[in-house]
Amino acid sequence: MVKDGIDVSQYQGEINWELVKNHIDFAILRCGFGQDLPGQDDPTFKRNADECTRLGIPFGVYLYSYATDERAALSEARHVMRLIQDYQMEYPIYLDLEDPSIGRLTNDQIEKNARVWADELAKHNYFPGFYASYYWWITKLTGPTFKRYTRWVARYAEELGVEGFDMWQYTDHGFVEGISVPVDRNHSYRDFPTEIKAGGYNNFNVETNPEPAPEPEVPQQNYQVGDHVTFNHVFISSDSSVPLVPYMNHGTITRVVPNARNPYLIGNGLGWVNNESITGTLRYLSHPTYRGDSLVDALNQIGVDSSFASRKDLAQKNGIENYTGSARQNLELLRLLQEGRLKS
Repeated sequence: MVKDGIDVSQYQGEINWELVKNHIDFAILRCGFGQDLPGQDDPTFKRNADECTRLGIPFGVYLYSYATDERAALSEARHVMRLIQDYQMEYPIYLDLEDPSIGRLTNDQIEKNARVWADELAKHNYFPGFYASYYWWITKLTGPTFKRYTRWVARYAEELGVEGFDMWQYTDHGFVEGISVPVDRNHSYRDFPTEIKAGGYNNFNVETNPEPAPEPEVPQQNYQVGDHVTFNHVFISSDSSVPLVPYMNHGTITRVVPNARNPYLIGNGLGWVNNESITGTLRYLSHPTYRGDSLVDALNQIGVDSSFASRKDLAQKNGIENYTGSARQNLELLRLLQEGRLKS
């Protein structure tokens, strides 16, 4: 669903957000411009952010960039973070790239600066993006960094007409009740509020009174050396958390490490497993005294289910695929039973 919003700065003056709320879905607020100097904060940002927070208007922010090198870009990232640290924002944090001093840089240098800025914000769990005119997007912002983060384009036309942008500023001469001067209008095509809140970005993961973490539980040891178990995955070590697909899905426990994440070693190094990865235990059926050639009779004599479904399950556990009950398959299972090697 397309959302309709505005972006504002000190040039919109004192906004009556009570009235504006009825006409927009979101707002992008300018927090400042340039490096991390209080004199370069937008003087209306705090009031605008406080009013949007009070009234429940989803908002994001942008900073007008002057950075011509990486050091200045890092300062601009810190400028933004200083101002937004106390707010939860359902829309991205944008860097406004349009100043002529930046336009004179090489595309490579523009990307380096942008990467420093965006990576610093992302490192602190913010949701960064870039704003520029369509001309800048196709001629200057061409590096891979500008594809990693969300993109906001200014293109004043009846239709956007291009793909690859999550937000479109379609006019700078919009009017909204509650704002006495023209204002930029925007369409958003991405469900930022859901994505940002679900991902814990933009301070939504901040807990003011977090409960103390529970004491870690000591893993129970339900199996012992000698148990033959089945499992759906293994781990490379007793403390690994990365599951691996084994080349065999059963084996004998040869070692137990108490209190480990994965306490059971399988065989001579097939892998380590834990209670959750183990799917069951295997036992071996034996009937060495049977001298006939009927698998069904042999199973019945030792009190084991001899139905077709049971025999098919036995076949699968013992590596016989596509069991049909053929004489050859039954004789192979019978041989394993007589040798005491029939897994059950």
